[in-house]
Amino acid sequence: MLKKLVKKKQIASLIDEFVFSTGSTVCIYDYHGNLLAGVESSELPCKYPVNVDGRPVGWICGHEKAATVADLFSQLAYLEYEKKALGREVLDKYREITFLYNITEKFAGNLEPKDVAQLLVDEAQKLFKADNISIMISHEDEGLIEVMAVSGKEFALDSMPGKGIVESVYRSGKPEIVNDVLSDERSCAGSFKESSLMCAPLKIKSRVLGVINVSTEDPTNYTAGDLKLLSAVAVQAASAIENAILYSKLKETFLNLKQKKEELDKSISMRIEFGYIFIAIVLMISLYTFMLNVLIGIQFNNTAIYIISRLMEVSFVFVTIGIVLRSKLPWSSFGLTLQGAKQSITESLLISGFLMIVLAWVKYTLARQWGLFPGESLISFKYLDISYYTYVLVAPLQELISRGILQGAIQRFLLGRFSWIWAVVVTSFMFGVFHIHESIGLGIVSILGGILWGGMYARHKTLIGVSISHFLLGNWLGLLGFWDWICP
Repeated sequence: MLKKLVKKKQIASLIDEFVFSTGSTVCIYDYHGNLLAGVESSELPCKYPVNVDGRPVGWICGHEKAATVADLFSQLAYLEYEKKALGREVLDKYREITFLYNITEKFAGNLEPKDVAQLLVDEAQKLFKADNISIMISHEDEGLIEVMAVSGKEFALDSMPGKGIVESVYRSGKPEIVNDVLSDERSCAGSFKESSLMCAPLKIKSRVLGVINVSTEDPTNYTAGDLKLLSAVAVQAASAIENAILYSKLKETFLNLKQKKEELDKSISMRIEFGYIFIAIVLMISLYTFMLNVLIGIQFNNTAIYIISRLMEVSFVFVTIGIVLRSKLPWSSFGLTLQGAKQSITESLLISGFLMIVLAWVKYTLARQWGLFPGESLISFKYLDISYYTYVLVAPLQELISRGILQGAIQRFLLGRFSWIWAVVVTSFMFGVFHIHESIGLGIVSILGGILWGGMYARHKTLIGVSISHFLLGNWLGLLGFWDWICP
């Protein structure tokens, strides 16, 4: 600075005029003692400092009047110093404005948090001398657990550069320069050997999101101006990352709400379809019961009534299948699925086997102690007729209508924790009404069977097990001779 001042023509003219007017000789030296102007002489009695901001930058040697020259040069050097400082500040502001302009323009197409962080790191690489720049983000007061973006040498989280210093800045919320990392007691040994480090917190009001780090392997003299610029970058980074995180959460919430809306729309559509199915089945059961009672009133024989009733059931099945196809619901919604079949069959065989043993014991007890069923064996094949053979088709068809369609429709139509219980009870009583034309006894037995099979269907959502149980228990009651009691 002093050398440039001495070389200026105006300054050289001032020195010549001073020498001519005062008759005094002066010599000008820089801070290291190199002669800049004048003739070196050991006879010059005094040495006056040229100070800039309290620090000597050179010397003026001469008689007492040379002190005036020293004061003049101090003022001129200070003005030059301020001009350069202003130029540096303007340059820093220009770099900061350019940085803000560049990232603002690029943010328009980047709304993912990691993309925003990486963009900030890449732009910051242009501002600072650095081997590594990274942004670390905290999560719900768990500490710095995620390196969101890095430019330069990558590192593992357990060996983050200056982890102790970074943690300290994160906790305190104040930016720091550490130009000699190794001598700092907070430094942590890691795979990345940094010598100089700048670290600034990413703050939103009083909340610290994380930190931005700038470091070099070779010693670097980071200045307060560098830290100020890094703090400005940190402010922008915090705001941009926070907005990106909020956008990401909002996007996730929107997608969740959209998915729930779709599920709700699907559920409403399904409830409407099952409502239509429920109405159709109730009407068919009512029509079936009405027509059978008409046939009984006309005094058809039992065989004709049996054949007509089975034909009506088959026709209702075809109508039901048409309703199901129109609904466009999957067959699994009506129990026509193999999913859970193994558990359903196992449970069906165990329960049916147990009840068959109980029923056989009841007949044995009634025959021995009460004298009922005289002359009959435990299992009597005299009851075996066509109805037993056709039951292999009738039982699954009845279960499809009663459990698969009617119970399923009621359960999906109702709301609440115990909707399945109401569905089982309502379906069981309607199943009893379906058989009451035969006798009150058959209606009661049908209700009890409906509760048993309805509970099994509610557990496994497949018709395989309940159809097997219906077939076994229905025919077993016949082979034991109980049908003559139930339908006298």
